[in-house]
Amino acid sequence: MQELNCTDVVERIPALVAGDLNPEEVAAIDRHTATCASCAREVAQGRALAGLLDQVAARTAMTPGERLLDSLPTVAYDWIDSPVGPLLVAVSPRGLCRVDYGGTEAEIVAWAESQRLVPRHDPDAVRPYVTQLQEYFAGARQHFDLPVDLTAVSPFTRRVLEVTAQVPFGRLVTYRDIARTIGQPGATRAVGNALGSNPVPIVVPCHRVVRSDGTIGGYTGGLAIKWHLLAIEGVTLPAV
Repeated sequence: MQELNCTDVVERIPALVAGDLNPEEVAAIDRHTATCASCAREVAQGRALAGLLDQVAARTAMTPGERLLDSLPTVAYDWIDSPVGPLLVAVSPRGLCRVDYGGTEAEIVAWAESQRLVPRHDPDAVRPYVTQLQEYFAGARQHFDLPVDLTAVSPFTRRVLEVTAQVPFGRLVTYRDIARTIGQPGATRAVGNALGSNPVPIVVPCHRVVRSDGTIGGYTGGLAIKWHLLAIEGVTLPAV
């Protein structure tokens, strides 16, 4: 095939990006653009535009439901065995958002839908969080170094949990201490309720909060779990 000039190349760009040229024509365009920067730019722009149009067409072919799901953030989850029983661990784009004692798939799916998140069983995404939990249970970690997502809780509960997160390993505070720290000394019972709805126990250590008389108080996961967590940290309390 004879060599092409600039006009010939520009006229053939639509057919080139559509894949309608024969090999000889494609080779002639390649030879021309190897020495003509202007035509090389025109060909590159034509190919880039064709790629964008292909992406638009692919998204348009999706159902409305698929496009909606594709636009929503995901929550990754997995289960781990632990000394206090199976734990469901869930991670949103903002960080750890759930640690559920004996949590089921139906429960995490329902919760994710209530938060406009798409649930996805993804052990790889959850693994860094699982590793730190396992280190804690093995006695090799005293402080969690990971982001926590508390956006699903009320502002009051968030304040309570943020203060609770600062209680050091092996130390105890009372519900009244927490109430005073947040500036609401009469809200002891409300503090207890907020801790009872803690979505990330262990990491936000509500097990380190006890009654003013020094007894263990309550725990959503059950008192046996609270005793076990305190034992890991070397804390002993009166049995009654």
